[in-house]
Amino acid sequence: MNRALSWTALLIGGLAAVTGIVFIVLYSLEAFIYRIGEPDQSLLFWYLPILFLGIIALIFGTRSARWGLKHLRSSPD
Repeated sequence: MNRALSWTALLIGGLAAVTGIVFIVLYSLEAFIYRIGEPDQSLLFWYLPILFLGIIALIFGTRSARWGLKHLRSSPD
């Protein structure tokens, strides 16, 4: 059971970290790069939940993946 929980944490953590990176890149592209030169810059504010969700997912995913990897390495086979 302990190894299954570690593998699950590693898998979910990896997916959450990748999702977080995608959200951060999506915010950077949509709010900054695609809007250069436009007079309406309000999307910098309105897309902030995407950025915050990405940061939270990246932190959660990294911690979860590190926890799962640590427990996989320390558990006996």
